[in-house]
Amino acid sequence: MKLEKYHGLGNDFLITLDKSLIDNPNLIKQLCDRYSGIGSDGLIVVGTNPLEMIFYNQDGTRGEMCGNGIRCFSMFCYNNKLINSDEFDVLTLDGIKHITIENKNPFTFKVMMGNIIDKINSCFIEFNNVTHEVFYFNFGVPHAVVFTDDFNNESLGKYLSNHSIFPNKTNVNFVKVINEKTIMIKTYERGVGFTKACGTGSCSSFITCYIQNKVKNNIIVKQELGELNIYLENDLIYMIGPACKVADIII
Repeated sequence: MKLEKYHGLGNDFLITLDKSLIDNPNLIKQLCDRYSGIGSDGLIVVGTNPLEMIFYNQDGTRGEMCGNGIRCFSMFCYNNKLINSDEFDVLTLDGIKHITIENKNPFTFKVMMGNIIDKINSCFIEFNNVTHEVFYFNFGVPHAVVFTDDFNNESLGKYLSNHSIFPNKTNVNFVKVINEKTIMIKTYERGVGFTKACGTGSCSSFITCYIQNKVKNNIIVKQELGELNIYLENDLIYMIGPACKVADIII
């Protein structure tokens, strides 16, 4: 089996054209295991007719969309000559995403992520005798946002991700607003745990901050190993960020 490994700001993925991995959660889970497998936050099978990103989380569950993953997917498609233009569309479970190659050295992609959310839900959830205000909505995949300075509370991330208010579980973004043009986030992803970066989480964090007038319409989202540019234009959310190839793999 041939695979390639990529990462977007440290959020890493195994990518392959091998269709035998579709709906094969046990094998996906084994490949993504960092101790007994290759190791990655997720696995992507590439569909070619039409061009499709078939995305799986580390635990083998299917994911609707992945912001860092789609940039890595796009670089894979470029490297394997599956596209013949610097602009192309990709089918996902969250609909069609339009991709633009912004730069090839280093590789940077712009992704049209979807329409801005007009209204977000909120609730108060208690954990370890502390009450947290949680904002939540679905931006292709379910996301929750918590404003905090504590970015390493894995037990809180796990608790919120699996809370009964979220029937399909949720990604949880811990967010700190630096200024009106910069925020910092760390994301606990459902089916994975804390990751180095999250594209849909960056967009969801931006939306939450923007609706509450905490930031302008064009911001930098800082994460552990780098940053993304997220901006709003004509009610559409765009993400600009890098992708990097790590290795060719035969297993």
